[in-house]
Amino acid sequence: MMNFLPAGEDGLLIDVPDLQTAMALHAAIAEDRERPGSVLRFLGRVVPAAHTVLVQFDSALAPRSRIIEALRLLDVRPRGERAAREVTIDVIYNGEDLPAVARLLGVSEQEIVERHARHPWTAGFVGFAPGFTYLSGGDPLFDVPRRPTPRVVVPAGSVGLAGTFSGVYPRESSGGWQLLGVTTAPVWDERRNPPAAIRPGDVVRFRPVRERYALASLDDREECSGGKDTRGGGFLPEADRGDSRRSRETPRHTDGGPRVTGIRVDSPGMLAVFEDGGRSASDMGVTGSGAVDRPALRRANRLVGNERNLAALEVTGGNMRFTAQGEVVVCVAGANVPISIVATDGSRSRIEDERAVIVCDGESVELGSPRTGWRDYIAMQGGFDVRPVLGSASRDTMSGIGPDPVLPGDFLACGLHGFSVVGEPSPWPDLPRKGDTTELEVVVGPRDDWFTPGSMHLLFAQTWLVTARSNRVGVRLEGDCAMQRCVTRELASEGTVCGAIEIPSDGQPVLFLRDQPVTGGYPVAAVLTPRSLQLAGQLPAGARIRFTRHTPRRTSMDNNSQGAVRHA
Repeated sequence: MMNFLPAGEDGLLIDVPDLQTAMALHAAIAEDRERPGSVLRFLGRVVPAAHTVLVQFDSALAPRSRIIEALRLLDVRPRGERAAREVTIDVIYNGEDLPAVARLLGVSEQEIVERHARHPWTAGFVGFAPGFTYLSGGDPLFDVPRRPTPRVVVPAGSVGLAGTFSGVYPRESSGGWQLLGVTTAPVWDERRNPPAAIRPGDVVRFRPVRERYALASLDDREECSGGKDTRGGGFLPEADRGDSRRSRETPRHTDGGPRVTGIRVDSPGMLAVFEDGGRSASDMGVTGSGAVDRPALRRANRLVGNERNLAALEVTGGNMRFTAQGEVVVCVAGANVPISIVATDGSRSRIEDERAVIVCDGESVELGSPRTGWRDYIAMQGGFDVRPVLGSASRDTMSGIGPDPVLPGDFLACGLHGFSVVGEPSPWPDLPRKGDTTELEVVVGPRDDWFTPGSMHLLFAQTWLVTARSNRVGVRLEGDCAMQRCVTRELASEGTVCGAIEIPSDGQPVLFLRDQPVTGGYPVAAVLTPRSLQLAGQLPAGARIRFTRHTPRRTSMDNNSQGAVRHA
C-alpha cells in the first residue's frame, strides 16, 4: 500500500493509493508521534498531498530504515470525518486561461464557468503556500494540465485549475495553474485564528459575480448561500475579518528618537529582508523559510556575540547603505563584498574580512557589489527589535508571511536579546562568482523514473546556467538541452523540500531554496544535500552548475534501506 521514495538525505516521499489514504496516514503519524518512545517523534515536517505524504527527519537521530519500519506498522484506515462547514467564494470569471481551458475540454467558456460554480468542492490538504487549499470533487469534466512553464507572477485571489483540483492563490506568487478568474475573499490572514479561511473537510462553492455569462442552469444564489454555516460574499463576517492591509508600523519602526539605538536604512539594495533560523513544522501550508545561507547567518551572529539563529538582515546583491543611530556593533558575513565605514567627516575605512566592528553615532556602512557569492547577513549585537510571525522573524517572500522587506528610511531598532563576547574575525568564504562552474551534490529521486534515462544522464553531464529569474523561492536554470519525460501524465501535487530540483514541462530545472512551495505539481528529479543547498543560495546570475551524485548516509541499522526505499 505504501511505496517509499527518497526525498533528499533526510526525507521520504510515501506513495499511497488515494487522497483518503494520504489523509489517514497523516492522521496516524500525528497520533503516533505523541506516543512515548515512538521513533516518529524525530519527524520534522509532515506534508499530506493528493496521493503522497512527505516526511522529513533527522537521520542522525533515527535512520531512515527505522522510520520506514515504524511507518509500515501504522493503521492507515480512514478516520471519522467532522461535520462539513460550507464556504462560498465570489468569483469574477475573467481568467487569462479560461479560453484555453474551454478549447482543451471541448466546451464553451460559459459551460466552464457553469460547471465550476455548480458543483461543490471538498477541501483536502493545504500546500504550495499558506492558505492554498487543494479542492477536489468538482465536476468530472475538470482534468487539465498545468501550464508548460509556470508564471513568475500570479495575482492574489486568482482561482485556478490543475489536474482535477481547484484552488485560490492567497497572494501574488509564481504558479503553473490554469487561471479561470479572481476573488477578493481573504483566504489567508495570519492575524486570524485560524489563519486559513478554508480548512480541510470544508465544502466550498464558487459563486459567479459580475460574470460575462448568463448562468441559467445555476441554482438560485440565495439557495447556494443559505444555512449550513455558509459565509458568502466577503467570505468572513466583518467581526471575524482583520484589516487586510499590512501596516509598515511594526515594532522595528520607531520615531527616530535619540534614546533608541539602531540603524537607519539609506539604501536597501536589491532586497533586504529579516531572516533567522526559520519556522518549525506546521500543518498550515507554511514553509520553513529562514536564511538561505545558514552558516553565514550563524557566523554573523557569533561574531557579534548573539545567539546563532537570531534574526539578521539578509541582503541580496549587495549595494546597501545604513547609518548608525547611537553606537552599534555589527558584522557582515556571507558574500565577499567591499565594505566601507564612512565617518561623519567623510573619511573612509575598509573592512576586508568577516568581523564585528563598532559603528559610532552618525557613521555609515556601505556594501558594494559582491565579488563572490550573492547574499550577505548583517547582524547587530543584541539583535533587531523585530516582531515574529508564526514563531519566526523570517520573511517568506512567496507567501508574504513575516516582516516586510526594508525600505529606504526605515529605522531598525536594536533588540533586547542578550549577547556574549564577540568572536574572532574570519576570512571571506570561498564562494562562486559569475562565470564560475560550481559542483552541487544531489540525492536522486523521488521522481527520477519520470524522466528518460538520457535526460537523467543529461542532468549530470550538462552544465546549467543560473538565470536572472532567480530569487529566494528558487534558482531557475537553463541548459542547452531540456530534460524529457518518459511519463507524460500530470503529477498530482505532492510535498516538496528545500533543495528539490523540480522539472517543469519545458524541461528547464528550478532549484528550490528556502521559500519553496510546500507542495508542487512538477516531478522532482533529485534533491541537493544540505551543504550544497547553502552553496546554491550564494549563486549569482551568470554562474554555472554541474550536478554530481551523492549516496544518502547509511548506518549499520539501515541494511538495504535503499532497496526498501524504492520498492517497499
